[in-house]
Amino acid sequence: MADTKSREYDLVLYGSTGYTGVLTAQYITKHLPSDLRWAIAGRTVSKLNALLSTLAALRPDRPPPSVETIGHTNDAILALARKTRVLITTVGPFHLYGSLVLEACAATGTHYVDSTGETPWVYEVAHKYHELAKRNGACLITQCAMDSAPADLAAYALVRFLREKCDANTKDVVHSIQEWKNGMSGGTLHSLIGVAGSYPFAHLKESIKPLALCLDGVRPKEQPRMFGWSGTKREDNIGLLTDSVIGIPDATLVYRSWSLMDYGEGFSYFTGMKATNRVSGFFWHAGLIASLPMLLVSPMRKLLTSVLPSPGEGPSEK
Repeated sequence: MADTKSREYDLVLYGSTGYTGVLTAQYITKHLPSDLRWAIAGRTVSKLNALLSTLAALRPDRPPPSVETIGHTNDAILALARKTRVLITTVGPFHLYGSLVLEACAATGTHYVDSTGETPWVYEVAHKYHELAKRNGACLITQCAMDSAPADLAAYALVRFLREKCDANTKDVVHSIQEWKNGMSGGTLHSLIGVAGSYPFAHLKESIKPLALCLDGVRPKEQPRMFGWSGTKREDNIGLLTDSVIGIPDATLVYRSWSLMDYGEGFSYFTGMKATNRVSGFFWHAGLIASLPMLLVSPMRKLLTSVLPSPGEGPSEK
C-alpha cells in the first residue's frame, strides 16, 4: 500500500480548464479549506493562467493553487499521480483519455475521482483495475457527477440510516426523478455518442445490465427490477414512472457499491423518471431502446455530433 501522506499535493484537478473542470475549480476555491495543498493541471499554459485569474477574483484572500502543465502521456500522468493524494479528472471522452489516468492512480495508490457517464468504459476499467487498486490502497470513484453521485449517495445513506437507527437491512430502494431541469455539456454529449462507436455491440450490451459493474461472482438473491414492454410502472407513494434518462449509469453504479459495501443480500434498487401518462411513458421507453442501435450507425453519430454543442460549451452555471 502506497504512503501518500508526504506527497506534494492533497489534490490535483486535471482537465481544469474545460467546462466541468472550471466549475470544479471554482467550487474548490469557494468551499474547501484554504490550507488545502492543491494544483490545477492541463496542457495549455494560457488557459491555466486565465483560470488562475478567475479563481483569484473569486477568493482574493485565498492562496492560489499551483499549476502543473503536462502532456497526456503515460510518463507525465504517472508523475502527476505520484505527486498527489487525490486526483480529480474531468478529461474526456474517458474511453479515449481516461484509462491512462485511472491506471496511473491504481498503480501509485492515488485516490481517483472522475465525472464520466460512459458506462461501457467504466465496465471495462472497473474489472480490469480493481485488484491493482486494492493492492495499492487506491479508491477509484467513477461517475462522480450528475450521473451517478446523487443516486449512489442516496442509496448508501438510506442503507446506513436503517442499519444504525433501526438495526435493519434495506430491501427496496426506489429512486425517481420528479423534475428534470438539468442540461448537459457539449463534452458529455459527444462522449456518450462516441463511446457507442468504440466498443463491440456485445460489450455495449453487457455493460448496460444493472449488475454489470458488480464484483465478479457477487450477485443479489433477486434479479433487479426493470421496465417491461409498456415502459411504465406505478410505484406506491411516488406515482407513474418511466425510464430515467440516467437510469443505466445510476443502476450499475449503485449495484457496484452494493457489491463492495454489503448492503445485504435482499437489497434491490429501482430507478425511474416521472411519466405524465402511460402513452408518453411508452414512447419515451421505446425511444431510449431504439437509441442504442441508432448510435451504432456511423452516419447517425456524425449527424448528431454536427448539431450538438461543441466540447467546452454547456448550460449556464445556474
